[in-house]
Amino acid sequence: MNQVFNRFVNGVIGQTDSNEEERKDLSEELLSHLQCSYEDLQLEGYSKEEAMKMSMENFGDEKEIGRQLQQAMYPYRREMMLILASASLLFAYSVYLLQLFTRGDAHIIWLVLAVLVGASLLIVTLHPIQSLHRRLWMNGLLISHIFVFIFGTLLATDLDRPYSSGMTFFSLFVVLLAVILVYRTTIYDFPSARQSLRKDAKWIHFINITTGIILILITLFFLWALLIFAEELPATVLLLGVPIVLWMVSYAVQLRLLAGQRKVLTYSIAYLQLFLILVTIAIWAFWV
Repeated sequence: MNQVFNRFVNGVIGQTDSNEEERKDLSEELLSHLQCSYEDLQLEGYSKEEAMKMSMENFGDEKEIGRQLQQAMYPYRREMMLILASASLLFAYSVYLLQLFTRGDAHIIWLVLAVLVGASLLIVTLHPIQSLHRRLWMNGLLISHIFVFIFGTLLATDLDRPYSSGMTFFSLFVVLLAVILVYRTTIYDFPSARQSLRKDAKWIHFINITTGIILILITLFFLWALLIFAEELPATVLLLGVPIVLWMVSYAVQLRLLAGQRKVLTYSIAYLQLFLILVTIAIWAFWV
């Protein structure tokens, strides 16, 4: 009986973006409800098999319950993801077709990447895969989306008027929605079950997400400049990804340190990396 109930409950929880701590709490609560229903049905005279089956049937469809829990825990996230995925696909095809018909040439590689990211967001939202760490994969897709569609914004600004104005605003809406979802999704995910660390975790996530977005903007700016002024991309263009890799390593280290209650060192690293980036931007702006 426990195995049957556990499979049912895991199917329900698999529809949500809950973290490990939330999954444990939800599992205990749902199993408790099922057990109480099962015992009540047995007292009414039903056999064990009948009581077990009826308790799950009375509870409802596991996918529908999971969607209701997801909506209750994270209001409108699913709707926002669907809007983002749909708008991203529409923007990608629109920019590609406008480039093709007004310029006679278009960035097919960018279109493939944009459609791949947008379609992946749509699939993961509509058909969640229980075996995946949904938050990790969702955030990975959202960050990839921001990278790809900021480049798409640059493509939109390069279109002929009046198309450039409308498509630029459209792209900014798509990118802004993705940024909002990254902040919202990540800040809900706490690296520690200890209540005392939750506020610190939110700040570390906030600082690092902001730092990452700034790095992406800088990287795309230099990549765009290379595409405009260089006849062909040199192999050294790969070095543009080094700061992003270092940021990812630093982010992971900070979460480890925070989990170990080393808050001073964690904040020092977080603020130092943000400070270095801002100083670099200020020096570059001054010389330019």
